[in-house]
Amino acid sequence: MFAKLFRGCKGESVSASDELKQALENLDKKETVLQRKISIEVERAKQFTKVRNKEAAIQCLKRKRFYEGQLEQLSSFQMRIHDQENKTLLVKMASLKNSS
Repeated sequence: MFAKLFRGCKGESVSASDELKQALENLDKKETVLQRKISIEVERAKQFTKVRNKEAAIQCLKRKRFYEGQLEQLSSFQMRIHDQENKTLLVKMASLKNSS
């Protein structure tokens, strides 16, 4: 029952390249969200610095650093997906070449 809800219908066939493209789109969305969170934390840190609340500013910068780490992980995931796309493309090209 839950498999149908989360995986979709079995009749739908999604190619590997479509799955990779969808994963890249999701990662791009996550990247924009993280970039927005980073800019918000920087602005909050500036505001706290103006009112001389050093501890709150430091906490904002720590969250910013955490988000930057997540952003790096996302970029490495994107690189892996691009590599996987290239490999699947090469396999397709090789199979077409061998069949001709």
